[in-house]
Amino acid sequence: MRQPAIPRSTRIETRQTLSEIAAETIRADIIAGVFKPGDRLTMGALQECYGLSMSPLREALAGLAVEQFVIFEGRRGYQVAPMSLADLHDLTETRKLLEADIARLALAHGDEVWESKVIATFHQLSYTEQQNIAEGRRGGDKQWEERNAAFHDAISEACPLRWLKAMRMQIFMKAQRYRAMAWLKHRDSRTVAEEHREIFEAVMARDEKRVVSAIGVHIGNVAVYAQEFVRCDAPPPSVK
Repeated sequence: MRQPAIPRSTRIETRQTLSEIAAETIRADIIAGVFKPGDRLTMGALQECYGLSMSPLREALAGLAVEQFVIFEGRRGYQVAPMSLADLHDLTETRKLLEADIARLALAHGDEVWESKVIATFHQLSYTEQQNIAEGRRGGDKQWEERNAAFHDAISEACPLRWLKAMRMQIFMKAQRYRAMAWLKHRDSRTVAEEHREIFEAVMARDEKRVVSAIGVHIGNVAVYAQEFVRCDAPPPSVK
């Protein structure tokens, strides 16, 4: 039987609820390909898999349905949301529009405190990417994903429109499944590091046109690299 991914001691230290633990772990397993698109998620199997009771699992699945990682089908229960070229295209183009508008507003409103956070998060992300390059790893692991998210979050933080940022966060999170696919074969740490540096330097220069272009290229490349595996219906990657 699969042991719970997060030990009990960690639950106490982080003060997360069991439903938050369950949602975080199931989401990570969907992204990593433990659960494939279309897989049924039955309560009995999930209880055995994670060692949790029904109540937190129900809450977790309800939250993941809102995030569109899973689909609720009434009496048939929950299943992992499908992946498709149409969905990938939709996510990609939506992200480009959202990130472009948010970046423009962030550049207009960002102060020196905002700049400092962008610099700090870029430094951490760059450090991880340089390690991956030196060790010949493709990247896309948990630390990279966290630092990648922190960098993009820092850029958007100065945008004053919270609903726009909330939509961006939801789309960014959902795109994780395709980002994991992009690392499978074609994506490499050096290319991604160069894309991030271009975004960072454009932001520091307060060059709106350059920022929007760099972000568009960065987001678009994920679709380019992921689409082969969506088209041939290959299984999602196992991300360690």
